[in-house]
Amino acid sequence: MTEAHAPHHPLVLPFVCALLQRTLHCPTAAAHQQALHGFLDDLTPWLSPADLPTLLEQPFTLFDHLAFTPNGGEGDEDVSVALSQAGEALFRAWLRQRGLDPMICSS
Repeated sequence: MTEAHAPHHPLVLPFVCALLQRTLHCPTAAAHQQALHGFLDDLTPWLSPADLPTLLEQPFTLFDHLAFTPNGGEGDEDVSVALSQAGEALFRAWLRQRGLDPMICSS
C-alpha cells in the first residue's frame, strides 16, 4: 500500500467495511442508493455543523481513492483508501456514533 493511499487512521477500514456491508450486495442501483442513504441518515445525528457545507455540495464523493488488491493469501486483499473531504466528515460522524471523540482519535 502506498503511503499516499494508506489509511491515516486505524478505524478507517472498519468505517469502509460498515459502508460496504450496507451497500455491496444490493441487487439494483436503486437498492444501492437506498442503502447508501440509510447509512448516511444513520450518521446525521452525529454530524458536526462545521461539516455541513461539505456535505451539502451535490454531488459529493466519499473517497478520493479506494482499491482492493489481492495479496496472494487465500481471499486476502490489501486495501488502500483515501477519504474525500465529505468522507472524512462522515468518518468523524461514524466515530461519534460509536462514542469516540474524533479529536482524540485523530492521528
